[in-house]
Amino acid sequence: MLPSAMRFLGNLLLGRDPDQRLHTLLTLVGWTTCVLMSVAHYAEAVLGLADEANTSWLAVFSTIGALLFYLLMRSGVAPQWVTHARLSWVQASWATVAICWAYALSGPARGAAVLLLVLLPLFGMFSLTPRQTWRMAVAAYLAVALVMAWKAQVEPERYDPRIELLHLVFAGIVLSVSSVLATLIGRLKRQSEQERSKLACALERIEALATHDELTGLTNRRAAGERLRRAAREPGASMCVAMIDLDRFKQVNDSRGHAVGDEVLRHFARVARQTVRAEDMLARWGGEEFLLLMPATTPEQALTVLARLRERLRAAPLACAGAGYTVTFSAGVAPCGGAGEADLDAAIARADDAMYRAKREGRDRTLLQPVAA
Repeated sequence: MLPSAMRFLGNLLLGRDPDQRLHTLLTLVGWTTCVLMSVAHYAEAVLGLADEANTSWLAVFSTIGALLFYLLMRSGVAPQWVTHARLSWVQASWATVAICWAYALSGPARGAAVLLLVLLPLFGMFSLTPRQTWRMAVAAYLAVALVMAWKAQVEPERYDPRIELLHLVFAGIVLSVSSVLATLIGRLKRQSEQERSKLACALERIEALATHDELTGLTNRRAAGERLRRAAREPGASMCVAMIDLDRFKQVNDSRGHAVGDEVLRHFARVARQTVRAEDMLARWGGEEFLLLMPATTPEQALTVLARLRERLRAAPLACAGAGYTVTFSAGVAPCGGAGEADLDAAIARADDAMYRAKREGRDRTLLQPVAA
């Protein structure tokens, strides 16, 4: 029960998108810090160490600003109208103003405001480059230095210049250390993202090798078998299957070599992919044999698809296989009106028989093998 409640609370506060959750979490940390800072300044005002009116205005500025950033990030609106890097600069500028304001109001307790500078690099830890992070830190350091110099000039009794100099040194240390840590963490995250990207590419490559024929790029027999089984499970599905065999392919291999034979297979695959419909599946079944699955197709439509493929092959001669050589094929088509693997297997067997009959009758033709009565 507790883990479920924690997941629900996390999704409610941070959202579900991993990248958005990270940026929203950092913004929420800043908002929580501002609320706690406002409470601390109220305590200063109660103790008479700070002006109550100015402290109230600072609390309003800090709390409303932080809440606005959180709501923009949590809603997903912010990334749509401003990049994460630009938003980080805006957040850091707002936080710098709040910290400088708090330092100017806090009097004897102003040293605590210096510690808040550690938060600034957090806003850009995952969205800024190392150079941008250091620019942000330098800008914040100069802003704090100006406030310290101003207060030491106008209120030297309350803001002793010697103490201000020490605070300026501490501010430099805090910003430097936090910037180094933010840069290192940001670099680790970017490296992790690059590794994940490489892994995703590798997995895509492995999946492609597992499901596609390396030579032609077509679906391989294993993946085609899975697609056929899914098609067979669709109730009431009417489809046609075609078995295609390239004519005299062995002669090309023997006379021109396997490299030319491979190019013949690739050429057929290229033309066939451009010819068959998007919903059809063309697979290399083995050697120079191919299987074409045509869902929701009548036998007449299937014959039209194969006739169009034959015409396009004739219009695209392959010079490397000899002058005027064109790829021809023999094919058998069989309809499958039932649902079930047995019906589809029977249709493939009929299409295979029709293909061999087409080769015996002279090749370069398509024969239809209807369902046996």
